[in-house]
Amino acid sequence: MKTTETIDIRFPKTLAEAVRLQASEKTRGKLLAGGTDLMVQWASGVPLPARATSVWDLPELCAIEVFPDRIEIGAGVTHAFLCDAVQIHRHVPALIAAAATVGAKQIQARGTLGGNAANASPAGDTAPALLVTGGSVLLASLAGAREVPLAGFWTGYRQIAARPDEIILAFRLPKKGKAKERFRKIGTRRAQAISKVMAASRILVEKGTIRAAAIALGSVAPTPVRLAEVEAFLVGNKLSPQLIDEAEKLAQATVKPIADIRSTAEYRRWASGRLVRDALENL
Repeated sequence: MKTTETIDIRFPKTLAEAVRLQASEKTRGKLLAGGTDLMVQWASGVPLPARATSVWDLPELCAIEVFPDRIEIGAGVTHAFLCDAVQIHRHVPALIAAAATVGAKQIQARGTLGGNAANASPAGDTAPALLVTGGSVLLASLAGAREVPLAGFWTGYRQIAARPDEIILAFRLPKKGKAKERFRKIGTRRAQAISKVMAASRILVEKGTIRAAAIALGSVAPTPVRLAEVEAFLVGNKLSPQLIDEAEKLAQATVKPIADIRSTAEYRRWASGRLVRDALENL
């Protein structure tokens, strides 16, 4: 019987060594960081890969850099490290709030931002918070680095816009500036729960008028989604109780969730609207 002990796991010491391994089908392995998703999947019966390449603790993936207009977060940065990185809290508060909801403290200490994104689950906690930044993903391979907008990174259920030879290097995220961010997650419990619905928002209001709006939901589609219709409806309008009412209804009409073991489609539609209302009322 195949067990995880039968996997040929390579432990490169540098990013350069890792991309060399991934460049060839003969040496390429399933990318493994903290293992908080993959180890659970393999234990539950998901077919085991013949090989795996550990990118855990690679120095090139573990940095956070702050620039005048943006921050760059290495794919190997853990959720716990994000929560402790006070120098970026004011720039991406929704992402920090999302990282704090991932599993238990033990999971946060091992799980990485890159792993959460690469897992491409529609219920991935950090995905909506990443989406509303309008940022991008940096991918590394033997051919060099390339940048993919987060808006096009999740291409389908458990699918991402990365080639087999590429490794997620970092996330390049514009600072929020004067906009206000919010993250809310609805689950069965207050902790260690997979979300029924979650929302992140980045909204700029100047002199009572909404000048920019980004709202993203998770667990309502095969991928995390931006509510483009709601965003377009909000921009240019005065923030008012009537506007909030209409935005809530538009969000409920826009999403097309499924029913599963965690929630009904009807509840997810209703909750989507309520989360949009919550974001606007907290401006």
